[in-house]
Amino acid sequence: ARAVGPGAMADQPDQPPLSADDQPLGKGHHHGRARRDMPQHVFDMVESLALCHNVTPAEEEGSGGGGGASHDAQLAVAVSKPMSYQASSPDEVAIVQWTERVGVVLAERTLTTMTLRLDALLGEAQHGRGVAPTLTYDVLHVFPFTSEAKRMGVVVRSRRSGEILFIQKGADAVMARIVQYNDWLDEECGNMARDGLRTLVVGRKRLSPQAYRRFEEAYQRARVTVVGRAEAMRQVVAAHLEADLELLGLTGVEDRLQDNVRATLELLGNAGIKVWMLTGDKVETATCVAVSARLVRRDQLVHVVAGLRTAQEVNVALETLRTLSDCCLVVDGESLQVALDFFGDEFVQLATRLSAVVCCRCSPTQKADIVRLIQRHTRRRVLAVGDGGNDVSMIQAADVGVGLVGREGKQASLAADFSVLQFAFL
Repeated sequence: ARAVGPGAMADQPDQPPLSADDQPLGKGHHHGRARRDMPQHVFDMVESLALCHNVTPAEEEGSGGGGGASHDAQLAVAVSKPMSYQASSPDEVAIVQWTERVGVVLAERTLTTMTLRLDALLGEAQHGRGVAPTLTYDVLHVFPFTSEAKRMGVVVRSRRSGEILFIQKGADAVMARIVQYNDWLDEECGNMARDGLRTLVVGRKRLSPQAYRRFEEAYQRARVTVVGRAEAMRQVVAAHLEADLELLGLTGVEDRLQDNVRATLELLGNAGIKVWMLTGDKVETATCVAVSARLVRRDQLVHVVAGLRTAQEVNVALETLRTLSDCCLVVDGESLQVALDFFGDEFVQLATRLSAVVCCRCSPTQKADIVRLIQRHTRRRVLAVGDGGNDVSMIQAADVGVGLVGREGKQASLAADFSVLQFAFL
């Protein structure tokens, strides 16, 4: 995992733990003291990453118990004990592991509280056997991630300072209109995407007691709405919380390829099987992954179709596509939806001639729609391979569904006709 913020970058997972120094962590937070290379805005980013997620920590078996020590003493003294994390998304686990490496550890989580252990404040000589201070937060609300919203958020209250924070992370396309104006987000997102990293934008908003009370009252009224409850709750969150967030930073997580993926795709291509890649990643990230997986040949042209909003623009793009004999088509979800709405059959007819197609920013519903469209147009059997919960609808729509058991969980393998441990086993 990699994190970037305004004016600072942390990209050293193997660096030694931060040591104590005379530089305060920031105004009004009273977190203690840390060394000068972890200024307040960097700590704010790390703190937000350690709080905004659905990860549950657990001490690894065999690390020993706390005996008769008090609960707080067990949290403070257990600095050297290895932690394991459980979550539905491996990306979230990677980010929480990164915060642990830079000295802010998710020590405990319940339904209503989260406790962070600040190993960063221990001296290097003390690390592993000292007493690290802890910060406890009350979890007031959790807004889970959905494939439609493309973001998640939490509202927490610090027990030490009493400050109420709304922290949100999500896709840059969504968060760009929620965070305050800035001149570096698009550029950094593009840089990370070209490195093949999946990006998340992190923002934060401090809430006064009055502002939080107004939100809570409106949210409670929305929760008891009989008709359109989910939409009413979403509108309250958007109106009271999702505006003018402070942009803290950007994370990039590498989605590593399994072993022998390149060779497997090459064998499938040699057998006359055309491969389409359907992903929720950005255009740049998906293109980088397609090239590294050898879905795109070294000498092959990559034709990108993105940002189309009208039927006329799609028609021009299709005319251009007709002139290209052998290329890899990369199309984003917005353009794809317009193409399917106005020129569905024509688009599929042109796309199925190509050796490879990469569809980016696809929702689970779009993935299933593409599978059905290919089936109807080509009248060939379609095999869908996926490893996550967002691939279930695609797997069930295909003639044959194969689910990979991996870090994304077992949802795909349970919904599929066949379950395999590695892509290469195809």
